[in-house]
Amino acid sequence: MPAASASRKTLRLRIGELAERTGRSADTIRWYERQGLLPPVPRQGAHRVYSKRHVEWLELMERLRRSGMSVAELRTYTALAQRGAATLEQTHAMLVAHRVKVEERIAEWRAARKLVDEKIAFYSEWMETGERPGKRNEQA
Repeated sequence: MPAASASRKTLRLRIGELAERTGRSADTIRWYERQGLLPPVPRQGAHRVYSKRHVEWLELMERLRRSGMSVAELRTYTALAQRGAATLEQTHAMLVAHRVKVEERIAEWRAARKLVDEKIAFYSEWMETGERPGKRNEQA
């Protein structure tokens, strides 16, 4: 009976269900497959059958993409990860290099936020005093 219970708990989704669960269209999921960005998808007859692994992998791909990883890099990462222990060092090195790029972007965004904060302070002071900041110093 435990084996039957385990099989009932196994997530088995068709593409429409996966699309609904992940917020992506079926076309987008098929594109991910064609690009090699998903683990192999077993078929049941003519239908693809997706699992929890595919749901989690799509989420991972989206997060890595948002972090600035290119589609080519995602493809490489997916291929490396699918090979498991044989490519641990390469996969690790790839993610370490990507993290450096992410940290650089974060620094750029922090600098941009600092500039925006400075401009907000500039305009806040102008609205409070009624005079353009810096103009008082120019007249002195």
